[in-house]
Amino acid sequence: MKAVITKEYGSIDVLNIENVEKPVIGEDEILVEVKAASINPLDWRIRTGEMKMMTGKIPPRILGSDYSGIIAEIGKNIRNYKKGDEVFGMINGMKAKEGTYAEFVKVKESDISLKPKNINFEEAASLPLVALTAHKALIDIAKIKNGSSVLINGCTGGVGNVAVQIAKALGCKTTGICSTSNIKFAKEIGCDNVIDYKKDAVLKSGTNYDVIFDTVGNLEFTESKHFLKTGGIYVTTAATLSALILSPIANIFRSRKLKVVIVAPNSNSLAIIRDMVEKKELKGHIFKMFSIDQIKEAHELSQKGGFRGKLVIKM
Repeated sequence: MKAVITKEYGSIDVLNIENVEKPVIGEDEILVEVKAASINPLDWRIRTGEMKMMTGKIPPRILGSDYSGIIAEIGKNIRNYKKGDEVFGMINGMKAKEGTYAEFVKVKESDISLKPKNINFEEAASLPLVALTAHKALIDIAKIKNGSSVLINGCTGGVGNVAVQIAKALGCKTTGICSTSNIKFAKEIGCDNVIDYKKDAVLKSGTNYDVIFDTVGNLEFTESKHFLKTGGIYVTTAATLSALILSPIANIFRSRKLKVVIVAPNSNSLAIIRDMVEKKELKGHIFKMFSIDQIKEAHELSQKGGFRGKLVIKM
């Protein structure tokens, strides 16, 4: 099979297209023929060595977390899926040594879901990691409900735009933070209010929220907590050592909590996301598609940032 092989940490030049043996599945595994995969900031952060403490001395041989495709083989213990099923999902990019930048990937039954029927493989591949992150942050951690006021920093990015849609589907009042060029898109996806960080004060006196969700990692809790209601929750995707180790202890004594969202594959949450897509409450937004041979260009754009939605690799 064709795959993007990464043998060392470094620049985009460490990404090389090679022909390798396709994965061999076990009794409890599923082999998926990948039709599309998406690029996430996690991918190039792993590639550059930024996540080396978690990924080890050498990077995963094949990067990539998101995928959509068709089941090619199933292990003998698989009961809920069959060959030919169209599926989508994610793998743990920091633990798996062989990811989704390949024509085939092996996965666990507990990590996938049937693909939403009303979207194509490319849109389906754009959703798993960002949607699972937003779902866990807002529903599992912050426990938003109808009427909650939610501030989303980076509301037009991969995680942010999905978070806005989930919050709106649950009846929340949403405020998004983005740049001037993305204001129209922010309103289209459901932001009731939009803050232009290039022109406006991001946190305004007299404004308080039930939840602040920082998908960018540049909105500090020390400042944000003053704009949370009593009992409010600040959730961030920035998994710093301080946030991971010290905050659980500090949260015991403070009325406004700091929580870190760390996403993992979850078939139950994926099924909820699939249902939301089929009900047209949630839509994936693709900024640009690439072929697998354009993987270096895709990584370069992802690292540069400044775009709306996701970058997708079409196999």
